[in-house]
Amino acid sequence: MANIQPLWARHEPSVTDVALPMVGEGRGRWMYAFRSLIDAGAPYCLSSDWGVSTLNPFQIIETAVTRQPPAREGDHPVFLPEERLTREQAVSGYTTHAAAACWRAADTGSLSVGKHADLIMLDRDIFSCDARDIGDTKVLLTLVGGREVWRDPDWQGAG
Repeated sequence: MANIQPLWARHEPSVTDVALPMVGEGRGRWMYAFRSLIDAGAPYCLSSDWGVSTLNPFQIIETAVTRQPPAREGDHPVFLPEERLTREQAVSGYTTHAAAACWRAADTGSLSVGKHADLIMLDRDIFSCDARDIGDTKVLLTLVGGREVWRDPDWQGAG
């Protein structure tokens, strides 16, 4: 199972100024070749590189889909655009595929009868919003095992 950390797959100083010059143009084409890996049939999940990068999955999903730094950091060129993931691939990497990576696909990772009702409610539809806005997504409600464990104090939704 490939554990993909897409946040690095963008033009930012550690890639543009250090990694690309170090590996050279030919090998640089294969840096963070996540779409090629998935298209080849490799099992995968997505994660952060917490400790040296954000833990926020929405910023990571945005980068996986756009191959650019978050929109709030300005306009940047796309890093290897052919390696962008679809929104579905990115979300699956954090849900069904992540559950499989932890040998927990039988009880979590998707919503179906017999599985834990672990889910979140978001402030936007990350499948249809502008891709450059995915990173600003806020969690409004968190359910674990069907029970509410967290609610955004500013959210006035159903109680």
